[in-house]
Amino acid sequence: MTYLVTLRRTLNLFLSNPTWDILALLFFFAAVFLYGLMAGRNRIIVLLLASYPAALVSQYIPFSEKFLANLNSLQTLYIKSFVFFVLVIFIFWILNSSGLARKEINKRRGQMIFLSFLNVGLWASTLFTYVPALKEPLIRLAPMTQLLFGSDLAHFVWLILPTIVLFFLRRG
Repeated sequence: MTYLVTLRRTLNLFLSNPTWDILALLFFFAAVFLYGLMAGRNRIIVLLLASYPAALVSQYIPFSEKFLANLNSLQTLYIKSFVFFVLVIFIFWILNSSGLARKEINKRRGQMIFLSFLNVGLWASTLFTYVPALKEPLIRLAPMTQLLFGSDLAHFVWLILPTIVLFFLRRG
């Protein structure tokens, strides 16, 4: 019941004053959805697969403490997010060059929409893990975003859910 109360409260708050994290989620979903429609199911799967090593590597990049000490919290979030997306693009390019993203004839729009949703969830979960480490009141997640993407349990679910879905998808 508290989940529904939190959902209703968050929706009312969002409709009156959208927060930066919700707007970022909407932007990511629109961008990945449009890319999925243009590129196809196989490329969106490769993009999803490229997100895993990018998330892992970006978590363990040894940023110089002197470098990060000269930045404020928002700049640190931008740097870490930028590094994550550069890694996603680089790994996607490598996987795409290897022939994993072959052209498909039969486009399954429902699968592309669902895979885009999973991709955005994985990205949001990865990026929002950087926010609690900043401990800055300026950069706080909305309660619903914290519940769906910001907690450790949510991060685990977003990491494992796409792999389960990919296991059950049939090859086109």
